[in-house]
Parts: sequence; C-alpha cells; structure tokens
Amino acid sequence: MSRLGFNAALNYGKDLKSFKSKEKAEKYFLSYKDKLLAELEKACGKYHFFVCDYSVESLKNIEKIYFNLYESKGFEKIGFSRKTFESLMSVYFGEVVIRNNEDAKYEVREFPFLKGKYELYVNKGLLYLSVLDKYTDLYERPNNKKRNSVFREYNKYFK
Repeated sequence: MSRLGFNAALNYGKDLKSFKSKEKAEKYFLSYKDKLLAELEKACGKYHFFVCDYSVESLKNIEKIYFNLYESKGFEKIGFSRKTFESLMSVYFGEVVIRNNEDAKYEVREFPFLKGKYELYVNKGLLYLSVLDKYTDLYERPNNKKRNSVFREYNKYFK
C-alpha cells in the first residue's frame, strides 16, 4: 500500500467507533442495527412512505424515496434527519443482503490499521462489505442518473 493509501485508511479509521473488545463491538452494532430497522419500520407504518419487505426490488424504492425527500427537504416530515435516513438505508441494504442470501451473515471486524476500532459488515463467502453509513451523501454520487445505485450495488456483489 502506498503512503497516500495508508494515510487515507488511517483517516477513515479514526472516525470508526472504539471498543475494548470484539464482543462489546458486536453487542453494540447488532443492537444499533436492530434499533435502526425498528425505527424505519415504525416510520413506514406511521407515514406509509415505504413498504419494508426486504426484497431486492425494494432497494430501488427506498432510493427513489431518498431522492424525493432530499429534493423536497422532507426528511423531517417523516421524523428523520437526512443523515439518519442515510444510516437507515445502509442498514436496510445489509438486511436485504442477509434475508436474500442464505449464506450471508453479519460480522463485526476490527479495522486492520487501528487497534480497537470496529465496523459492521455483511459477509458472503470472501466478500465483506461495510454496511454502516454506506450511503452517506448519496445525492452526490456520480453516475447515478437513474437513481438506482443501491440496487445496482446489490446486484454487483450479491446477485
């Protein structure tokens, strides 16, 4: 790895959550994931903006909703900030992977460049994909004119 790449990795890792043990990280991340999914389902039931059926096709819908809310500045109308909704989308993506791939699972791993820093991943075979805050600033992604990058990402890695 180049020095520039190593510095980028360290910069990324410094913002990750710190834990004294992998067990504490697992407990936190799995609880946090469950809490976010429950918040999404509760808001969907109250405001009827999305059906949380955890299908692969639903990834297209949640991204369209994201862009509609972004353009109308409507996140607060359904009880979330944009950042929180992006976190909900990220965790929802992970849950779609888990529910639609019998050999996929959640895994908490220590960041290799900084001791005590951990991340939550979905794992399938040799693939590990971080799922927390995966879709931060989704509206800024290049090459997303059709606004279905979340669905395409699922198909790229898990189809």
